[in-house]
Amino acid sequence: MSKSASLRIGETILGLATLSLGLFIAIETWMTPPIAAQAVIGPGLFPALIATGLVPVGLQLLYEAFLHRFQVEEFPELDWKAVIIVAAAFASQLVLLERLGWVISGTLLFAVSAIAFGSRAHVRNVLIGLALTAITYLVFHYGLDLDLPTGSYVEELIIMFGGSV
Repeated sequence: MSKSASLRIGETILGLATLSLGLFIAIETWMTPPIAAQAVIGPGLFPALIATGLVPVGLQLLYEAFLHRFQVEEFPELDWKAVIIVAAAFASQLVLLERLGWVISGTLLFAVSAIAFGSRAHVRNVLIGLALTAITYLVFHYGLDLDLPTGSYVEELIIMFGGSV
């Protein structure tokens, strides 16, 4: 089998998989009974948006596979050191999440990931990570009424300084 034929088969499989997933999500979203709620946006909005994106992408991949319109590009060299550091930071965040909470563990994840990709502005990395995680915490807590972990150590500090959790 030539390289061109194997690429065409791969593109066809990817196109079929993407199209199938999009159609599956669309059909399941359409068949899900509506929930009686006063909200303007129902639970089917985001799956419908995802399906709306997946179906045309799958069709475009199939179109390109059948017309041989794809280009073979060399894959760039992977920076394994950065990949390993980011994976370790992500695993650390999962471990630290319950104790340190979303804001602190997410800030550490962002700062370490930025360092792994070559940033040397450590204070700026921490401040950006802190801002992003604080904003997501506030959006989830106040906007969506969903609680992200505060962290057992953070809760103890809050109580120690006279606050309530």
